[in-house]
Amino acid sequence: MEGGPLLEGSEAREKVLVEIHFPANPRPGGESEEEKGGGEGYKQVDEELVGELLRKTSTTALGEDRISADLLKVFWGWERHLFVELTRACIRVGYHPAVWKTAKGVVIPKANKPDYSQARAYWVISLLNVIGKLVERTVAYLIAGHLERRKGLHEGQYGCRKRRATVDTVAVLMDSTK
Repeated sequence: MEGGPLLEGSEAREKVLVEIHFPANPRPGGESEEEKGGGEGYKQVDEELVGELLRKTSTTALGEDRISADLLKVFWGWERHLFVELTRACIRVGYHPAVWKTAKGVVIPKANKPDYSQARAYWVISLLNVIGKLVERTVAYLIAGHLERRKGLHEGQYGCRKRRATVDTVAVLMDSTK
C-alpha cells in the first residue's frame, strides 16, 4: 500500500508518529564532549517561542509524512513539552533528522506559457514535513536574534529582518535621491 499501512486506533498512530518524528539519539553513548561545550542558543527555546512559531505556521501543502500544521497544533495542545524538548534537543546537538530532509516534489504549470513542452513552463516546489520546518524556523529565529544583538548585519540590509521590510529600502532610496 502506498504511504505505508493503514493504522487503526489512536495508540497505533501515536506510536508511528513518535517513532518517525522523535528518533533515538543518533550517536551511541549520548553527547560527545564537543557537543556538551556547544552554544547556548537552545536555552532560549521555550514553550512561548515554539508556540508562537507554530501558530504562525500555515498549512499550504503536506510533506511526505502528510501531517499538517493544523494537526500539529492539535498535538501542541496535548503535549507541548514534547515539541519544546524535541526542538531544544535538535538545536543543542546540531542534528536534523533525515526524515525531515526528504522533500516531496510537486510540478506546477506556470500560467499563460506558450509552450508547455519546455521545462521553463513549470515551477517545481518542495514540500517538507511541518515539524522539520518548525525546528528550522526556530533556528532561523535564534540566528537572526543573535546577529541583531551582535550587530552582525549591515545596516543597509532590510529584507528578512524584524521591523525592516524590503519596501523600507525603497523609502530610503527615495529619500536619498531628493
